Amino acid sequence: MKKFIVFIVGLSVAGLGFFWFYSRHPLTATVTINGTVWHVEASVTAKEKEKGLGGRDRLLPLHGMIFVYDHKELYPFWMKGMQFPLDFIWLDGNEIIDVTQNVGVPAGDVIPVVTPKVPADKVLEVNAGEAQTYGIKIGDRVLFNK
Repeated sequence: MKKFIVFIVGLSVAGLGFFWFYSRHPLTATVTINGTVWHVEASVTAKEKEKGLGGRDRLLPLHGMIFVYDHKELYPFWMKGMQFPLDFIWLDGNEIIDVTQNVGVPAGDVIPVVTPKVPADKVLEVNAGEAQTYGIKIGDRVLFNK
């Protein structure tokens, strides 16, 4: 019985350690579209998806956040807590299916909400203007690297 308790305590400590590390070192990857590479944080949990980039004062050029879902849907995205505008690149697998450009920050009580025109299973948020600058368009292929 003692060994079992030690084992359970050990698992709990390991789990807390993983949670602590992950909360300070989010999952990151690179996303390549038409030869341009973005360094992205992965937003996987419901809490991460709700917060997104909200509360940050900026996003470095060619950086972003990727939201990953287990099925395709018309996921709505809001700009709550955003302090800078974004471009949304909507994906189905490895293909761009929609692009929403220059989504502004909240103005007073009005919080912009965007959805894709067709169901998506991933969403890439980048700085406003980068989709146009780098020629991102529907039908482009996306490469994901760790």
